[in-house]
Amino acid sequence: MKLASKLAIVTGASRGIGRALATELAKSGCNLLLTALEGDELLALSNELRSKFSADVAMMAANLSESVDRKNLIDWIKAYEKPPEILINNAGIGYFERFDSSNWNNIEKTLSLNISALIHITYELIPLLKKHPQAKIVNISSGIARLPYPGLAVYGATKAFVSNFSQSLATELVGTSIDVLCFHPGFTMTAFIGSAGMDMHKIPKILIHTPEEIATQVLRAIKKDKQWAYSDFITRSSSFLGTLLPWRLKTHLFKDLFWKLPDGK
Repeated sequence: MKLASKLAIVTGASRGIGRALATELAKSGCNLLLTALEGDELLALSNELRSKFSADVAMMAANLSESVDRKNLIDWIKAYEKPPEILINNAGIGYFERFDSSNWNNIEKTLSLNISALIHITYELIPLLKKHPQAKIVNISSGIARLPYPGLAVYGATKAFVSNFSQSLATELVGTSIDVLCFHPGFTMTAFIGSAGMDMHKIPKILIHTPEEIATQVLRAIKKDKQWAYSDFITRSSSFLGTLLPWRLKTHLFKDLFWKLPDGK
């Protein structure tokens, strides 16, 4: 898919991978509709992209874990002067904690943002995407989508949902103008990783990516019309290997393979 002059929507655009994606898309000649919770950061980014790349950038701050905000965002997109060609479902949230010690509000917010928002926005915008001879839905999953990562049980489950949903949706949309890409970043140094209290010393530095590296790889996958992509060979290989390992062995290996679980109640 050629990106120049395309109109792309990016959710969760104010920070991390979303911010890097917005920057790379603008650099590639895309015009942008951006949304995120952090309105001030989103405004600063929008002004920066207009100044640097002469991109047309519109923005709307929204809490996508709330259905009212999602509806307002969807109505705003539908009323925009032209329908989008690219939808990037990047917004997501996670927390690092034992499941039985978790705050229910954290669980509910993770499910709402990582699953409900993605499904709702995609469902409402598919008719707009179909207006173009070529369009793309990009769902940002995670390298942990096919593996157990203790301390991230709910987050990992939501990402498994994103991956499975993407596969089914891609199959349903065969014969239409819409392609689906599901991208699986490996360990990425985002604000979540930095604030979650996860001890990353066991993870080789070569496997820890910057948001900018992930954004570059996502755009490469979009341009090559890929449907399934990982950020690195190790993440891809470990995911496939994880599906082959016996469950008891997998449970034993992953119990403290990457980090020590936080203390329970």
